[in-house]
Amino acid sequence: MLKARDIMNSEPAYCQLDTPLSEIARRLAGEDLSGLLVIDDDRRLLGVITDSDLIDQQANLHLPTALAVFDMVIPVGEGRFEDEVNRMQAMTAEDLVNPSVKSVQPDASLNDIATIMSDVRVHHLPVLDGDAVIGLISKHDVIRALAARSPA
Repeated sequence: MLKARDIMNSEPAYCQLDTPLSEIARRLAGEDLSGLLVIDDDRRLLGVITDSDLIDQQANLHLPTALAVFDMVIPVGEGRFEDEVNRMQAMTAEDLVNPSVKSVQPDASLNDIATIMSDVRVHHLPVLDGDAVIGLISKHDVIRALAARSPA
């Protein structure tokens, strides 16, 4: 059975917290990448920035609304509005990085990897050995592995 170590990219693209978003965009476009790991000097995972994050940063701002219930006014969407303002002002990886990243260990099975990607709706899974990044699995890596394992 295939494991994470068998299908991962052992030299994943990465950046650091101080990397400008303009450089990240150039790398994603120029290197045909869909995401970059954000790591520290010790290769510890700090988060991921994807092409979707950059696209979302450029999206139109959603203004908060309010809902009137009887004599109360309940603000709706204020937290989202604040998040969107911060995202639009992002200048470096640190400003935009998503630190809530699902990861796998090198011995995770292909089925477990596919299940995580499907359930959590992620397209990138960092492979960690302890705290250190040793690889990255993209949805394309999973599809390639599934295609190779299918009878011709």
